[in-house]
Amino acid sequence: MEEGPPDPERAATPTLTAVARMAGVSPITVSRVVRRPDIVSAETRQRVEDAIRKLGYVPNMVAGSLASARTKSVGVLVPTIANSIFADTVQGLSDVLEPQGYSVILAQSGYDPLREDRMLAALLSRRPEAIIMVGAPLTADGAEMLRRARIPVVETWELPAAPIDAAVGFDNHDAGVVVARHFASAGRQRLAFVGGDDRRATQRWHGFVEAARQVGLEDPRRVVVEWQSGAGAGTAALAEVPDADAVFAANDAYAIGLLSALRRAGRLQAEPGATPAIGVVGLGDLEMGRLFSPTVSTIRIDGAAIGRAAAELALDPAKPRRVDLGFELIVRESG
Repeated sequence: MEEGPPDPERAATPTLTAVARMAGVSPITVSRVVRRPDIVSAETRQRVEDAIRKLGYVPNMVAGSLASARTKSVGVLVPTIANSIFADTVQGLSDVLEPQGYSVILAQSGYDPLREDRMLAALLSRRPEAIIMVGAPLTADGAEMLRRARIPVVETWELPAAPIDAAVGFDNHDAGVVVARHFASAGRQRLAFVGGDDRRATQRWHGFVEAARQVGLEDPRRVVVEWQSGAGAGTAALAEVPDADAVFAANDAYAIGLLSALRRAGRLQAEPGATPAIGVVGLGDLEMGRLFSPTVSTIRIDGAAIGRAAAELALDPAKPRRVDLGFELIVRESG
């Protein structure tokens, strides 16, 4: 069947004029909604915002400069900088970008899909020359916004089969598999998983439960915690799975929180070298996990290496667009 002509409103990068046409207002009204929404009526503002969302329009906040001018900036979106491993990734990419004369514009999503879309729009409005983000976009609108930007986009900390442009990270599903098999080989029987319900944690959970089934164990239980401190997550996990003998925590902060809760409950072995009653494995290999007592078993991820590789992919479109840096299980005192 012969295809019809392309929709001119969606064939190219959306413009302010296209938004005005779709919303049935003047271009100056669109500009006011973007820059001074408080002076536009709620009904008009809603029509304009709907058109902006439908077209994937991103305002140009550097419109005063020449259209062809380079901004020498890279937008970076992370869930949070409270987790030091993401800070390692930002440091790694900065180590590559800054000597090349690029500045880094940093934003946080807080694991919130709508906030992520707002932050992506804010970053793109500054006309960066690339976007680097932890994970893949959480919404279809966010992904479309990035595709329309026509700049390098690097997704990190996971390996989507079809990234928008490029991806560098590791297989989160396989990380779950490795931890479940480790627990099974240690004779653990009652497994649990504690973490958020974001995509990367869910991939780890799926690998964890599938591997447990393969070795004949009962299905592990999953404790979903809100984005919170490790102490809060640890307390919640201990309350919900009090009889577990092995727990995979989605990150080291949660693992340390759980170990702290176990200590307060008097359930940590006091004798050095003794097998812990509850085995705990985290992810990230944070320094505090190496200093904690007991030292924390973990999936080691090189966050800084992810950042460096992401920056190189953003600067050089000729490089392979999907890079797997892998991970390593580090077994320490926590089991």
